[in-house]
Amino acid sequence: MGKVSITINGSEVKNIYPAATIGVSAAACGDEVIFFILPNALPIFIGDKIKELNEAAPKSPDLEEMWDGLKMLGAQVLVCELGFDVHGLKQEDLIDGCEVVGATTFVARAQGSNLTFSF
Repeated sequence: MGKVSITINGSEVKNIYPAATIGVSAAACGDEVIFFILPNALPIFIGDKIKELNEAAPKSPDLEEMWDGLKMLGAQVLVCELGFDVHGLKQEDLIDGCEVVGATTFVARAQGSNLTFSF
């Protein structure tokens, strides 16, 4: 069993789908998976934005199901605290399963990762 760390710094299909796909695959293989949601990706993790992105890519795998699966498999979804001020958003608007942290916390938790990805 390994550890996979994935940073997401964009809110487009090209950022979110590959990250979710690799994360689900790694978690299904028994790896510890840690996502770090950087400020540019934060808006996707508010309200129904994942649903909207899912609808914008109808031929892609169901993104909502992938994120639910990730939560079920114990993936950590860490959200950078700096993004809220940047976008004027509130922490209470995050989707379930996210933890707001600073970059230092992500770096500490990601230490010893066997694989790292950035989207």
